[in-house]
Order: sequence, then C-alpha cells, then structure tokens
Amino acid sequence: MNQRPRRAALLIAGLSFGGKVLAIGKTLIVASLFGTSSALDAFWVAYSLPLLLPSLLTNTLTVAFVPRFVAGLNGRYGAQAWRGANTLFTLILAAGILCSLLMYVWAPFLVAHMAPGLDAATQVQAVELTRWLLPCVVVLVGSSLLSALSYARERFTLPSLEGIVTNIAVIAVALGFARQWGVRALTVGVVIGFLFQAALLVAGNRDLIRSSLRPAWDLKHPDLRGPLAHLLPLFVGSAGSLLSGLVDQYFVSSLDAGSISALSYAWMLGLLPVEIFAQAVLTSYYPALARGFAAEDKTAAALTYAQGARFLLLLTLPCTVLLALLARPMVVFLLEHGRFDARSTELTVQAMSLLALAVVTRAHAYFSYRALHAAIHPWTQIAIGLAGVASCIGLNLLWAQRLGLAGIALSTVLSSLQSALLSTWAVHRLIGGRWPAGFVAEITRLVFCGAVLAAGVAGGLALVPESLRAASPLLWALACGLSALPALALSGWLAWRLGQVELREAWAALQRRRHATI
Repeated sequence: MNQRPRRAALLIAGLSFGGKVLAIGKTLIVASLFGTSSALDAFWVAYSLPLLLPSLLTNTLTVAFVPRFVAGLNGRYGAQAWRGANTLFTLILAAGILCSLLMYVWAPFLVAHMAPGLDAATQVQAVELTRWLLPCVVVLVGSSLLSALSYARERFTLPSLEGIVTNIAVIAVALGFARQWGVRALTVGVVIGFLFQAALLVAGNRDLIRSSLRPAWDLKHPDLRGPLAHLLPLFVGSAGSLLSGLVDQYFVSSLDAGSISALSYAWMLGLLPVEIFAQAVLTSYYPALARGFAAEDKTAAALTYAQGARFLLLLTLPCTVLLALLARPMVVFLLEHGRFDARSTELTVQAMSLLALAVVTRAHAYFSYRALHAAIHPWTQIAIGLAGVASCIGLNLLWAQRLGLAGIALSTVLSSLQSALLSTWAVHRLIGGRWPAGFVAEITRLVFCGAVLAAGVAGGLALVPESLRAASPLLWALACGLSALPALALSGWLAWRLGQVELREAWAALQRRRHATI
C-alpha cells in the first residue's frame, strides 16, 4: 500500500490544524469584539467578493495544473519550455487585475445584489470594506499560481501555511486596533496576512521563478490549449460550488440583523474538519488518482480512491458526531464572551448543529470530484455540482423564511448529500462498477463505530445536570465535553477490534519507529 499520499495528507492536515486552531482563536476574538452585529455582517459580505476569483483559481489551477503541465513538461525547465504555462499565468494575472478594477467600480451594485436584505447603512459599510479588500484579488491570484506550482512539485508545506500566516495577522491587528478602527481592523489584518503568505510562496519558489517564470503571450501554444480546455469546466464547476455559499448569504440577508455573522461562525466551526482533513486528503491522493487514470489502470485508481475515501471517513465521521451533538456546549465555551450574548449563541447553534451533518457528505463529494477530474471527466462534476446548487436554491425558497437559519443549514445538508451520492455513483461507473475487495465491509464497520459514538455521546450528555448550566455556563460546557470522552474511547477501541486498517497501520508504524530507535 502506498504510504506517501497518507504521509503527505497527515502533514497537510497537521499544518491545516494549526491554522484552524488559530482560526478558532481569531473567531473567539472577533466574537468577543463584535458579537453578531450588523457591522460584522457588512464585513462578511465584503470579504466574500474579493476572494471569489482567487478561490475559483485555487481550486481549478491545483486540479488542472498537476495532471496536465507536469506530465507535459516532463521535468523540463526554462522560459522556452514553460512558454505555454507562462502564457496561462499571464492571462490569469491580467484577469485578476481587471476583476479588481471592475469590482471597485461596481462594488455598490454587487453588494446590493449579493445581500439585498441589508439595511442602507450596512450596505454602505459593506461597499467601503469591499474596496479596502480589493488589493487581495491580485495578491491571491498570484498566490494561487505559486501554490499550484508547489503542489505540482509535491511541495506541500508552504501552501498549507496560509491559515497560520493569515490568522496570525488578523489576530494581531484585531487585538491592536479593533477598538479604534472597528471592523476595518479585520480588513487590514486580512490584507497583511495575504501579503505575508504571498511573500513566503515567492521565497519557496524562487528557483523556479528565476529559471522559468516569465511574462508570455503565445495563445496558440499546445501547452496552453490542453490545460486551458480543462480549466474551463473546472472554473464553471468551482463557480457553482462557491455559488451555494453566495445563495445562502442572499437568503440570510433578509433575516434578522446579525444572522450573516451567526452563519459565518457556524460555518467556521461546523465545517472545520472539511477544511482540515478533506483538503489534506484531496491534495495528497490526487496525484496518485491522476496517475492511475492516465495509465488506464482502473484497478490502481479504484484502490487509491477506496483508500482515500475510507481514510477520509475515519477522519470526518467522529467530527460530524461530536460537532452535531456538542454544538451548544462548544459555542457557549468558545464564543459566549464579550459582545457575543445568549441571542448570538442561539442563532449560531441553530445553524451549526445541522451544518455539522454535512461534514462527511461534503468532504466525500469533494474527494469524488477530484477522482472525476483525475479521470478527465470534469463536466460530470459540473453537472452534479450545479444540480446541488439548484437543490439548495429550491430548498431555501421553501424553508429560509419559515425556518430561518435552521432552514438554510438544512438546505445545505440535503444538497451536499445529493452531491455525495451522485458523485460516488459516477466514480463507481468510472472504475468499472466494482469496489475493491473488502471496501464496503470496511465502510460499514466505520459507520457502525460512528453510531456507537453517537449513542455514547448522547448518553453522556444526558448525565450532565441542566442546573449546572444556570450556575456556570462554562463549567456546564466543559462537563458536556468531558462526558463525550468515554464514548470516544469506546468507539476507538471498537474500531481497533474490528480491524480498522488505518489504525492498525498507524500502530505498526509507531512500533517500527520505536524499534528503530532502540
């Protein structure tokens, strides 16, 4: 069994985890300083606009660059060998500059149509903050290119530091200047953090920058046309994926003031495992998937997919259970301080307890999408993704006003379940309609362990007296967290006894290292 993707996944997950720990710290500070205020709503609306194009490029370049450019260049370097790649990079940087200029001019129109329910004063503030954040567009576009190059060269460390660098910057500026600048301090921190991350990527790729990267304009170059043809469907598909978040924001803007902020807190906490574990597994297993499909070796591709899917479920299923059942204690313990009051807690828990259910399905759908792209079937993923967006819009129309944030979260859960099922079916067909031996049984055992964990956590919570919450919310939240530990230990022991592959292999690796040091 190939251990390299798993080791890379653990490295990326570790760095991502460090970034997310800092993100939680940042969230605590933001919650204490701003609660669920209309000013913070304005910041989140502004934040989504400048990051739209860079997010699309990060997703598409990482997927398209790895199987296309690396195979085509075959280790060659120099400006002439990279002329097609450099033309693509020149086009993308030009598009980033143009988009930032257009966003500056059209900021009032864009804000008004992305969040039409905001009051006039909040819309004006959102427009101002959007313009403050526009330098991030060009900086992040450049970072997306350098990150794609790093991933293609299997250098995972520097791109994975983004969460650590940017969150440190936001925390530092917010603590130092939020009292004087308000939410503007968050925008300044974001810009500084992205600039530092870009500088790290430049330093890490300086050898390639010196030898090969130059402005170029050769629209007929074959090294441009192949990847560009793959980039188009990827770009459309990623746009559809990001559209679901904008759809939620559109509907939430018509709810009570502070609802956008509450949903943002719920997304940050409830879908944290997707950002940590799913991105790590996607990034590290994708090259092996691409090699398997490129060689038309369905057996190898199926085995890699099965390993990645099983590993991803092992990482995300316990997170889903814990986040769904412990949503209220987590929000009370982490966020209910300063301006984050009981109302803010209720709004956030409404969304978070349901969004947690989408951790497994969203992570698995993303992994299946990578398998489809590795097999050069991007339009299949696009159809599945856009069908999910359509379902999300339809369900939000039914439930948003009637159920509030809970209805919007439920729409997200069901649309992500639909995408996970459809993408799994599509991959199943690609690999010949048959899973590797033992795969279904292994997934069944993991689901059983997850059910045991859920029952144990629910039982432990029932033993925590509600009177403790009235006496001390923090002690109550801590007691709820501690009550889940026996269930975690039991489910882990059960997974071991049932022969869970990753646990056994991790133990064997530890034993080998221990013996090697003796």
